[in-house]
Amino acid sequence: MGIFDSLKQLSQLKQQALEFQKILASKEVEVGSKNKEIKIKMNGKMELLSIEIDENILKPENKNYIEKLIKKTFEEAQKEIEKIIAKEIKSTIGFPFF
Repeated sequence: MGIFDSLKQLSQLKQQALEFQKILASKEVEVGSKNKEIKIKMNGKMELLSIEIDENILKPENKNYIEKLIKKTFEEAQKEIEKIIAKEIKSTIGFPFF
């Protein structure tokens, strides 16, 4: 294999990576806390798209509760995105990483 073949393969890998990023960016999940007081929307690139907080819990005395709920809901959204990424990798490459 010559250097030009390697460069061609590198170019193809780069193109596949760009396509994969587009696929991930188009995937979205919305996860709500147990009582639906917090909703988080995230895309496949793990970018936070939105956070919704039920106004009924927006009280100063609920600060710690809200912070914990946001953290837990965000972690659940990340897990859902990880499942999507694993599925996309498996279907695109045919190799199960997760």
